[in-house]
Amino acid sequence: MTIEFNPHTISLIAGLGNPGEEYHDTFHNAGQLIVKEIVGAQSFSSPKHSFSYTKMGQFIFIVPHTFMNESGIAIQDALTYFKLQPQSLLIVHDDADLSLGTTKLHFGRGDAGHNGIKSIVQTLGTEEFWRFRVGIRKEEKIEGKRIKAESFVLSRIQEKEKEILKSSTNTLEKFLLL
Repeated sequence: MTIEFNPHTISLIAGLGNPGEEYHDTFHNAGQLIVKEIVGAQSFSSPKHSFSYTKMGQFIFIVPHTFMNESGIAIQDALTYFKLQPQSLLIVHDDADLSLGTTKLHFGRGDAGHNGIKSIVQTLGTEEFWRFRVGIRKEEKIEGKRIKAESFVLSRIQEKEKEILKSSTNTLEKFLLL
């Protein structure tokens, strides 16, 4: 069964990433970068929970303060705090299987090896939420072989690559009708 995306059913949008300056502007934080780009100058609340948030129109945007592998803690905390169900959740996250700047929107899919999504699925006990996957893979190869994700997800995003990722931000804004 295919579920068609309807932005009016979304309440909570979470940009995944890792906390701390050492992870700022890394590919693994693409979800947070995109969410912060959308909300712009609006400030996030100070962390009273495992996340910070800001409201914009019908949407609540959150940035988890947990590490990627523990994202489920912050997502569950936010759903409980705002009294929401997983079906109203949209997770924005990096995806090393997609080319840089490519995006895909899915509902009810498995984690595909993404540890942040794996944590969310395990904590919530369901895959019934939306995912906005943001491609971070550059087409570089070493000795003719595809570079393993572990070797680049924590590397810094260069300005040229940030420009490419802005197209992902624009695509999400269109989905959300912003």
